Amino acid sequence: MSFSISQEWVVVLAYAILMGFGGWFGFKKSGSKPSLIAGVLSFAILVVAYFIDQMWIAVGVSALLSVAFFQRVSKTRKLMPSGMLLVLSAVVCIYLLYFLIFADKPS
Repeated sequence: MSFSISQEWVVVLAYAILMGFGGWFGFKKSGSKPSLIAGVLSFAILVVAYFIDQMWIAVGVSALLSVAFFQRVSKTRKLMPSGMLLVLSAVVCIYLLYFLIFADKPS
């Protein structure tokens, strides 16, 4: 029995883990409950998207997080951690959107 997972889903799951860990880290470092909630919720939604095989949900989550991190960077003018997470979320969003639009679809 072999288990195969596409590169796109590896990206989604890695992103989910980073968002979950980031939320936990934000909570442990500064006691930010919104960071914990956002991180755990993002992780959960991305994992559910994987299990139900709905890539568009992962695109939506990464797009919403990109907007949220952009707003935070605009407000605080701090590149860490919000700027780094903005770049990561935007890259994931663009990558997954590209996959959804241009991936070879079965005939």
